[in-house]
Amino acid sequence: MDIRSVLEQGVAQGIITAEQRAALAALDEGQPASAEPPREAPRGVNGITIAYLIGAIVVLFAFGWFMVDRWKVLGHAGVFGLSLAYASMLLIVAQFMKREEFTVARGVATLLAVGMAPIGMWALLGWTGLWTPELDAVCGMQEHPFVVCQGQPLAIELAVVVAALFALRQMAFSPFMIPIAVVSITLPERLLREWAPPAQFADGATTGWRWVIIASVLAAGTYVIDRRARDEDYGFWLWIAVSVAAWFGCMMVFQFEPSLRWYLAPVSLLAITASVILRRSALLVVGLFGVFGFLGWLAFDVFKVTTAFPLLLALIGVAIIILTVWVQKRFPDAIRRMGGDPTQAPRFPGGVLALLAPALLGLMLMRDAAATDRDWAANRRSRARASAARDHAKRDSIATERAMRRQMQAQPKAQPR
Repeated sequence: MDIRSVLEQGVAQGIITAEQRAALAALDEGQPASAEPPREAPRGVNGITIAYLIGAIVVLFAFGWFMVDRWKVLGHAGVFGLSLAYASMLLIVAQFMKREEFTVARGVATLLAVGMAPIGMWALLGWTGLWTPELDAVCGMQEHPFVVCQGQPLAIELAVVVAALFALRQMAFSPFMIPIAVVSITLPERLLREWAPPAQFADGATTGWRWVIIASVLAAGTYVIDRRARDEDYGFWLWIAVSVAAWFGCMMVFQFEPSLRWYLAPVSLLAITASVILRRSALLVVGLFGVFGFLGWLAFDVFKVTTAFPLLLALIGVAIIILTVWVQKRFPDAIRRMGGDPTQAPRFPGGVLALLAPALLGLMLMRDAAATDRDWAANRRSRARASAARDHAKRDSIATERAMRRQMQAQPKAQPR
């Protein structure tokens, strides 16, 4: 083994530092030692990444503060120009970081530039007159033109997606998926709301099934992305969006569909199992919240007057722990196969079709959900009318009592004989 290999092995094992290796190599060559250029700290939860995050927050705060303070003075044209100026400045910083080979800093600066796209598009639409404040009143009505009222948000969302995709073409940086993940739930939710509007109120079974459909379709698309081997984890932020949509959808469905509340437990267990197979902790969080929600419903609703339920629940928990230990000891190979090979892309049983099954179920039950929402709306109106009638009767009773009291006070008192 030559001297350079020994030095490289010493650096790899932490015996010497990179600077010491350079100094020793220079002695071997008879040249003065030269320090290597500084390198950026690896990405992760460390001081460097936190410093980048603080810097990004300061930039966003300064931009937002200036815009709020000078909103009316700048106008649409001023806001558009300011957005371009900020984006240009951030892209110049990103180019400088590229030359210095600081990849994370370059990605953060580029991501901040991408964040200027929706603001610039909003200002551009107002500046060119394509969107006016009068349209807000029109689009707030029950019946409104789809193309006109969906044009502004669609243009804003497409602008940020195009900017994020362009940034991904320039460098591999998974946080560029953050705006894409946001748009992937806001855009289909708005389009589905136009197709199946809520019945009289915003929350209901229809809204819940819309979120379930979005989560299912997005999960299928994210699974396809995960199946493609890449150095960057582009699916991380998309799975967070899937988890948020699934959580809102399931909670609304189980709240407004009492007959489906018993399915919360198996759905939560499926989410936990999927988190193990797909190796995604976001799904695990959703599953655990679902389990706690199901146990809370049992404790405070179904078994509200059953004093032995807490003891039975504790015994079930202990049994689950013991059963888990027994399964690990009895079937270790099955446990390893369930988690999959971490060096390979995850493989979900049934693939894309299995992940699209909830969306198909949501589409099939959307009509029944609309009927359920109409019943909820009718019950709300009935309760409101009953409450108003009770309040009116109470006010009439109080007014009658006061009138009788005044009449009695106005009568002359009888004189004693």
